[in-house]
Amino acid sequence: MHPLLTSYFSFVRNLIYKQEEGCSVGIDLGTNECKLIELAKNGEDYLVVNAAVVPTAGEDLKPIIKKLLEHLSMPCKFLYASISGKGTLVRYINMPKMTLKDLKNSFNIEADKYFPFPQDQIYTDCFILNDSQKGNQMNVMAVAAKRELVDQRIKLLSELELPADFIGINAVANANVFHMLNKSPVEENKAIAVLNLGQSLSSLTILEENLPKFNRDIFIGSIEITKRISNALGVSLEEAEILKQNPGERKEQISSVVESALMNIIQEIRLSFDYFSTEKNKEISAILLTGGGAKLENICPIFERNLEIKTSIWNPLSLIKKSPGITDDFISQNGCKFGVALGLALYHYD
Repeated sequence: MHPLLTSYFSFVRNLIYKQEEGCSVGIDLGTNECKLIELAKNGEDYLVVNAAVVPTAGEDLKPIIKKLLEHLSMPCKFLYASISGKGTLVRYINMPKMTLKDLKNSFNIEADKYFPFPQDQIYTDCFILNDSQKGNQMNVMAVAAKRELVDQRIKLLSELELPADFIGINAVANANVFHMLNKSPVEENKAIAVLNLGQSLSSLTILEENLPKFNRDIFIGSIEITKRISNALGVSLEEAEILKQNPGERKEQISSVVESALMNIIQEIRLSFDYFSTEKNKEISAILLTGGGAKLENICPIFERNLEIKTSIWNPLSLIKKSPGITDDFISQNGCKFGVALGLALYHYD
């Protein structure tokens, strides 16, 4: 396993991986829904023991987390949580080849060159992504998160008497699933984009050879589509949310509003693709849509029509074995929401 993906999320505290029996738990605390994955491993096979979704609805997160934990088959020993948004940043940097120890020492001094935050306000770390580049250069992934965000998450978990040794960033969790579970061959000189469409935030990750090489948070989510439907049809946000998922006889009208609302996201994605293709001299061969917003009817043709790139829905749970209690209907309705939670839980076995 690539060293980047074994250490990426541990920039807050050093997590010591223990070979003890027990499942790992990944928890994704979203603005609209919170998701939980309980994961076990037997030999080389992973098994999703339990998966749960609980609406957030603006409530205090403590009772939401307690509801999620009711789905566990055993007490939680290994919990993996995350943060996202404007207080997190990922940078990809070319640097002279050096050891990881020397890199970290150098980065501790020069971190302010890469992040627009005072160093005393952030946690930072860096990892060697690829040291086989031509010349005396290597590609480095540098991450930063505001201390306030990380400390708030740790405090929340600690107050619930939950382990809080592992706080990650959402942006790469989906990529971790893809890296660890995807067995499809990677086309040479091609890249794949994974777009996680959340309620208030869309996260774009571009992968080369199953490793992340570009991340960008787009601060537009599916709530914008709900608002557009509400305004266009003169209905409440609650009614608009229902129509967004089940347009019924208003299918044609809803589809037009959805495409119009998605254009802002698509434009931002186009800019990111253009930048990536220019910098890396590689084209994007496919787009994988995931997250709650990916459940929108006929969303793939909208992206294909406007970006001229093959687009499909990515259901992370389709790549892994599930316990019998996780029904096909549950997977169909909710599977694409679990990328972050599954990606976090997988780190225990990495």
